[in-house]
Amino acid sequence: MGGRGIHNKKERGMNKQTVTLQTNNFKTEVLAGITTFISSAYIIMTNALILSDAGISPDAAMIATIFTCAVSTFLMGFVANSPFIIVPGMGINSLFTYTIVNSMGLSWQSALGAVFVSGIIFTIIASTKITPILMKSIPNNLKHAITVGVGFLILFIGLQKSGLVVSNENTLVGLGNLDNKEVILTLITLLIILVLDLRKVNGGILISILMGTLLSMAMKITSISDLDFTAFNIGDFKNVFLSLSFENMFTVPFFMAVLSITVVIVFENMGILYGMLGALDKENDFQRNFTLAGVSNMIAGLFGTSPTIVAAENFSGISAGGKGRIAALTSGILFLMSLFLIPVLKLIPNSVISAVLIFIGILMIQTFFDLEKGDIIDTISIAIIITVIPLTYNIVNGIAAGFIVYTILKIASNQGKKVSPAMYVLTFLFMLNFILSTSMGLSH
Repeated sequence: MGGRGIHNKKERGMNKQTVTLQTNNFKTEVLAGITTFISSAYIIMTNALILSDAGISPDAAMIATIFTCAVSTFLMGFVANSPFIIVPGMGINSLFTYTIVNSMGLSWQSALGAVFVSGIIFTIIASTKITPILMKSIPNNLKHAITVGVGFLILFIGLQKSGLVVSNENTLVGLGNLDNKEVILTLITLLIILVLDLRKVNGGILISILMGTLLSMAMKITSISDLDFTAFNIGDFKNVFLSLSFENMFTVPFFMAVLSITVVIVFENMGILYGMLGALDKENDFQRNFTLAGVSNMIAGLFGTSPTIVAAENFSGISAGGKGRIAALTSGILFLMSLFLIPVLKLIPNSVISAVLIFIGILMIQTFFDLEKGDIIDTISIAIIITVIPLTYNIVNGIAAGFIVYTILKIASNQGKKVSPAMYVLTFLFMLNFILSTSMGLSH
């Protein structure tokens, strides 16, 4: 009897310990999901600002962004048991707006069609053995150069929207009016972001946006009286939901849009996922997560927003202990809840969002230090990519010019065997795009 009693006590103690452990794990996962959401919530506003330049209404863009993030993140949690959120990518949204719509001349509806088709291609690639081949096809230096080039473009967009940089007849661009209240607000907000980032404050960007918005009210740039819940109509979502168009599917601009989106989202998601799964010791789950990243881009096209990536902000959730689906489901729920805050989010002035864009650009430019020391061909190709992207306001032009020069110079220096078959194919397609675009008067 006594022995059985001792045994039962031990069992109860073990059960209590197990319950406590499970409770702690649950709390950790929830907190990790909250951390990830707070770190990435700025995407809702910044993405809407960029998509508005493509002709999509800011309200509709916010709703589409929220729904895409929520649904895609739920999929990551339920299907892959991963803590990751998926959001429209910064840089890719610039590709969508400033290159595909404003430069190539596609309507935003056709651009959404290109996003959907790219998502299909991405999903097929992720579901087959093509993935490891692609991993080795493009030199790492060229991949990093693309990120740096896009970083300079986003930085420049932020400087323009803030008024820090303005057009100049003599020098094309010049310094804006530093006495302007909006410019001052951008500089102060940027300083706050940088300080919080250096101090490694979780959710630093979101905190900075809040402080910048409060400061804008103090400076009488915005007013709490502008808050109007009646002005917001969730029905605006119908203007973008299932609005994708395939009427230009067999045209050169549509083809190049699909090609450029696919190249960027495949390699960006590939790199980010490998790093994150490595941090979680879940490398074996790569294909499932990678496939869902492809599906997410199909969702983005259907819902009416720009291409998506597995967010880099997931590292904040991982560092907070996020390992599984509870973290992702928590983030997804918070994204849905943010739907009711859109009237509040609309109070955030463009000057504050511009500061965020400048900061994101700076972060992407940091990738420059990941460049490996290469030969003169690498240097030339990198320089072309980094300069052509921001100077032409066209990401595809930069990628194409860099890839073409790289391949030609490798052949000319008897190093053609070092170029992968996939690079030859991409180079050919980019050259074909330049030829056709020029002959059809579509070059920009």
